[in-house]
Amino acid sequence: MGTVDLHELKVYQLAMRVGEDVWTVTAGWEWITKQTVGLQWVRSADAIAANIAEGYGRCSAKENVRFCHDAMGSLRQTQTWLEKATARRFVTESVACDLSLKLDSLRRQLDSYIDSFDLTQPNAVRENSRDSSIHLLPLEEHFYPRASPWNH
Repeated sequence: MGTVDLHELKVYQLAMRVGEDVWTVTAGWEWITKQTVGLQWVRSADAIAANIAEGYGRCSAKENVRFCHDAMGSLRQTQTWLEKATARRFVTESVACDLSLKLDSLRRQLDSYIDSFDLTQPNAVRENSRDSSIHLLPLEEHFYPRASPWNH
């Protein structure tokens, strides 16, 4: 959809990081824990980035937003599995806190990214929110700048 590479999209980068963090946390678990909580948690965490990527590759803003909503559902599911893992003492409080902060940041970034699309136009991004109380970042704020071969 975009002219900027998907890997420069901040929300995608954070979603990828969350997926890797969940994988790292669950990798050393015992078999029964992995097969019950771990497998579901990894799948939901990985689905966040996968849905963002699929939406990004679609031809319209409407399709992109639909996949971003799917990513949001996966994010909520990932938060639920984190709560279960914490309650069952599969993760430490510090790991739970770190992941919870990342998921909250990811939720806010994903909300902002979704709100940036103008669904009245096939491939447009809104300059302003329909709700004047919401400040939307310019589209450029959703991306990290490209690294220049001349900047070291």
